[in-house]
Amino acid sequence: MKKVLIVEDEQRIIDIYLRLLVPAGLIVRYAKDAQAATSILVREDIDLILLDIKIPKIDGRTIFEIIEEYNPNIKVIVSSVYPIEKQKELIPRAANYYDKSEGPIPLLEKVKSALAA
Repeated sequence: MKKVLIVEDEQRIIDIYLRLLVPAGLIVRYAKDAQAATSILVREDIDLILLDIKIPKIDGRTIFEIIEEYNPNIKVIVSSVYPIEKQKELIPRAANYYDKSEGPIPLLEKVKSALAA
């Protein structure tokens, strides 16, 4: 089974992602900040990360750089309220980008596509 890590500080969004991804047959972990995300990354093999840009303490851009340094094979989908063009500007090397206003179905499609690649 593929394992996804959600890095998101809003519990409401985490709950939506869990309701979307768990029934799709994915193992899902979540972290509300960089420290919790790092703790999970060193303990578990993660296939994909859904990464919010604006989170407490260390922003998503910095977390992305840490992920690239730690394991460049982990795919990252940036998930933000920022428009996709802004997301690409802030984190240009992500596997994909998701504007939270798109609704859940496009996110599930992007997750499946990234995990199949």
